Amino acid sequence: MEPSTIVRQAELGDINDIIKINRLCLPENYSFDFFYRILTEFGFACAVGIEDGKVLGYLLSRVERPFSTFIGLNPAKGHVISIAVLPENRRKGLGVKIMKYGIQKLIENNVETIYLEVRVSNIAAVEMYKKLGFYVKREFKHYYRDGESAYVMEWGQKQANEEIEEEKSLL
Repeated sequence: MEPSTIVRQAELGDINDIIKINRLCLPENYSFDFFYRILTEFGFACAVGIEDGKVLGYLLSRVERPFSTFIGLNPAKGHVISIAVLPENRRKGLGVKIMKYGIQKLIENNVETIYLEVRVSNIAAVEMYKKLGFYVKREFKHYYRDGESAYVMEWGQKQANEEIEEEKSLL
């Protein structure tokens, strides 16, 4: 990744670039209204990677709050809806940088768990998510329109803290 590449919060002015990248990189496409709603309601958790003024990748995330938070049993969850990096800019660390930005913003908004869906065939993405601390929670059969299954992957502060405590107890 070039030193001039930055990651910042996505803005409504980025919407056309985000849509272009989505359509170019992913078979799952959303309507303009969907992108608009996510950026206006959850823009704090959305990011773009930019180099020399050009958007090279994006992340769309949202916070999902349960209907009931009785005694805090159902805390808010973060949901990574979509992430994509232009093909010529992949494997340079930009996807990781964008994800780290999004994770941090979700944490700042009191999210303890983050989940996402990823095609089982997208091995590069699955490995990137694992390096970021996500684990495969389950497989969702025939999740995508073309019939491919998805892994539901999850990241959680509680799990990360438990792993640290477990490592300490082994010392």
